[in-house]
Amino acid sequence: MMVQTVNESGEIQDEFLAVRYGATPQDWEVAADDKRFAELIDGRLIMHSPAGLTHQRLFGFLHLLVASYVERHHLGEVLTGPFVMDLSLERKFEPDIIFMTPKTTANLAEDRLIGPADLAVEIASPGTKAYDRGEKRECYRVGRVGEYWMIDPFSKTVTLDRPAGNEIGAYRESWVESEACPGFAVRAEWLWQDPLPAVSGCLSQLETRE
Repeated sequence: MMVQTVNESGEIQDEFLAVRYGATPQDWEVAADDKRFAELIDGRLIMHSPAGLTHQRLFGFLHLLVASYVERHHLGEVLTGPFVMDLSLERKFEPDIIFMTPKTTANLAEDRLIGPADLAVEIASPGTKAYDRGEKRECYRVGRVGEYWMIDPFSKTVTLDRPAGNEIGAYRESWVESEACPGFAVRAEWLWQDPLPAVSGCLSQLETRE
């Protein structure tokens, strides 16, 4: 994981992932505006640099796919980062995508989900791969996130935990099936195509799969 520390004047360095040590929940509240991703883990304020093109395209495809499926089947609600999943006073995260059942949406506040999502999805960038699979994964386990998808477009692998911290499998191809979002699944190989496939066609395959 590539990091840069905050300088003595408190300025965040933007080139890679930046970490400020000794941060408080109040520091996080100031940093976590709607323009950047900011996460808090046990006194460390972690600021993410802007996502690259590969991440943005994959995020757009997957968000549209899961949101369309959830809406069609009235399964709950889908939100995206930088919306906050607030797991505790010292642990606040902004997953790329979260899915919540109607029961879980009762825990929504205006600016955050208080408690774990039913499904959290993270798409790796070069500077976040180890973080997503290491510290963040452990925090999601302790915070009782129901299901955790780690999508790595560089190794072309989807790692599925159910619940977070309990790995079910790692997939390069074939269906990756969710239990947290009933009936939803993706073909892992869709995620590696260039250009990415049309969401409408993927939804059709999803609805007719055996």
